[in-house]
Amino acid sequence: MKRILHLFLFFAPILSHSQNLYRFGQYNFTKNIYNPAALGADASITGDLVYRNQWRGIDGAPQTAAFNASYDINSSMAVGINFHNDRVGLQQTNSFSAQYSYRLLFDERKYLAFGIGVGSDNYSWNLNSANTTVANDPAFAGSYSVFRFNSAFGIYYRTSRFYAGFSIPQLFQNTSQFSRLEPKQFHYLFISGYYFELSDDFILTPSVQLKLVPNAPVQADVLLRGIYQFMGLSIGYRSENSLLIGVDCMIKEKVRLGYMFNYDIGLLAQVKGGSSEIYIGMGLPYYFNKTERSKYIGKNGGFSKGYKKAARRQQMKRH
Repeated sequence: MKRILHLFLFFAPILSHSQNLYRFGQYNFTKNIYNPAALGADASITGDLVYRNQWRGIDGAPQTAAFNASYDINSSMAVGINFHNDRVGLQQTNSFSAQYSYRLLFDERKYLAFGIGVGSDNYSWNLNSANTTVANDPAFAGSYSVFRFNSAFGIYYRTSRFYAGFSIPQLFQNTSQFSRLEPKQFHYLFISGYYFELSDDFILTPSVQLKLVPNAPVQADVLLRGIYQFMGLSIGYRSENSLLIGVDCMIKEKVRLGYMFNYDIGLLAQVKGGSSEIYIGMGLPYYFNKTERSKYIGKNGGFSKGYKKAARRQQMKRH
């Protein structure tokens, strides 16, 4: 109990202001969740589900689940839905939004996209479930729930080998007590990565994710992912002083599974424990599937003409 109390006292100020802006380690798979402009970046139809359990072994520790689905209306537009559930102790946040992305096409798949998201946040406290030292404590006799409007904005640039995105996932600084639009308190997210094709069977992908908050240290994730045919292995570092280790695989060229473990190496490592993250994704078709790459990538590394139609024809043959 003392360990839990010390941990809560240390992290309470952080959780009260920043936990609602979740941050996943497998960000290269969950770009749509953070950035509405990234809709349709990996496939014409996508579904992404991710669950993160922090501070293993600590009762009431943060748990976050998120789901995103997207659909390409045409080569210039995509739509999506986004949902996430965040739990910390007795508090629970549910957020839902509809998303839209518009692309300025430079060629078949080199584009600059702008995206918006509009939705609502629900904050609730289940005080009845608290374990109190006084039986039937009236201070914990009830629960409450409140809804707040929210929206998001993002920019995303993509080529056949490079991507970069910038987003403000929450334009409104919502809590259970208030809702306000204050640019000075925006949380900014930036991601970028590059695909190095070292051989016909192996791709190396370094990437970075930055979270920028005014008057606060920069939070960063740096990953190096190696892809061999259907398998991927990731190693990285999180600026909160933890190591990232992940593995992922492609199943039948349509489903992607991933797992990542955060191993804390700081002074609170023994208190906090590790964090686990599970990812399940679907893409119809995955544009950057290694086994199909030769059909869509030209000799100069760019996308071949009509590659999107070829991908869809290939998908139809499988059905």
